[in-house]
Amino acid sequence: MQENIKRQLDATIPEQLTLSEEHKRKILMEANQRMSRPNIFNQRLLKPLVGVAIIGLSCFLAFPYIQEWSEEKALHSSEHDLLTEVTIPGVEYDSLINAHYVDETNEMIYTDHEAIYSYSIATKTKEVLIEPKEDARIFNLAVNDEWLVWEEISSLKLYVLNRTSSEIKEFPNMGLSDLQIEGDTLTYMFMGNEDHSYTGYVAMDLPTGETKEIQELVNGSNSKAAINDGLIVIPERQQFGEDGMVTFYVHDLQGSSEVREYTVPYEMAVNVTLTNDKIFAQLQNEDEEVVLGYIDFKDGKFYEVDVPTFEAYAVYGDYVALSVPVKDTNTVKLFQFKKDGVVALSTFEQLNERLVKPRFTKDGTLVVNGEGAQRSMYLHKANESK
Repeated sequence: MQENIKRQLDATIPEQLTLSEEHKRKILMEANQRMSRPNIFNQRLLKPLVGVAIIGLSCFLAFPYIQEWSEEKALHSSEHDLLTEVTIPGVEYDSLINAHYVDETNEMIYTDHEAIYSYSIATKTKEVLIEPKEDARIFNLAVNDEWLVWEEISSLKLYVLNRTSSEIKEFPNMGLSDLQIEGDTLTYMFMGNEDHSYTGYVAMDLPTGETKEIQELVNGSNSKAAINDGLIVIPERQQFGEDGMVTFYVHDLQGSSEVREYTVPYEMAVNVTLTNDKIFAQLQNEDEEVVLGYIDFKDGKFYEVDVPTFEAYAVYGDYVALSVPVKDTNTVKLFQFKKDGVVALSTFEQLNERLVKPRFTKDGTLVVNGEGAQRSMYLHKANESK
């Protein structure tokens, strides 16, 4: 009798769902217990209904397991549904690996070092934003939906394009790096020239072109600054006796003169990121393993995150993308923070190619580059994941 019930149970479960033997035993046990209650009906009348009752009861008892499977499948499907493949034909890989995604306009901005282009993801069309100039040597650029800023090394000029009015302004005799835009404010690291020996970070008001010095760098840094929500975090190496440390200086770009300082006992901080009121960094001392850690603005304390071994990372809110070892190479996987560690998500599981250079936009879109034959990029809206 029990073997017959088991066969009927197996027949009622969807093909895609595999219940463990332990779950099946629980269902059969509960079915036997319920079917063994005293009967007040004539047995001859009951027999034709037994098969239907067993099937119905089996489905009822299996429902919690089917529901759990369905919810898990729905989560994985929703993660995959939020993944967008972007393939721009005829573009060199070194241009794609440094491409910028603009959330508001759903476009990729990139340069071939002589011109600057926009690729619309919606229409799959390319537009020339800045006409080609031979040997322009454009490597540094920053962009949002209103502004495009780039440095032309051949002429040592900084150019600012107002994307609404199409007006272009130029600023001569520049020598800078780490261009970033926050609203109408451009920040960059000025490396000094024959007219001005100052080396440090500068903020420019893009509508007016006016500049102000934010902080001078004395000992240098291993990382770019982090800018978000009107704040800029500038990391700098420090030396206290024989101990190397990193200090993070937090400035308000809106005009406040208050400067917050946080120091961590590591010689090197890479890829400093400001998100969710936390300063994240990839940290390391000589001859030690790389760690991922953050300073929480709420209490000013440093916390180390328990993550797999990684070579690169990008973070936004509750999500972190890590380049983790896979066989004899590495690839990007997406994780979600849980307590003091992370749990892996299935976002990129269906992609059969190596993924590199994870980076989040300010609005929470994760961009990674694929190393497949088409050199596609993949976008994941982490801010829409639930």
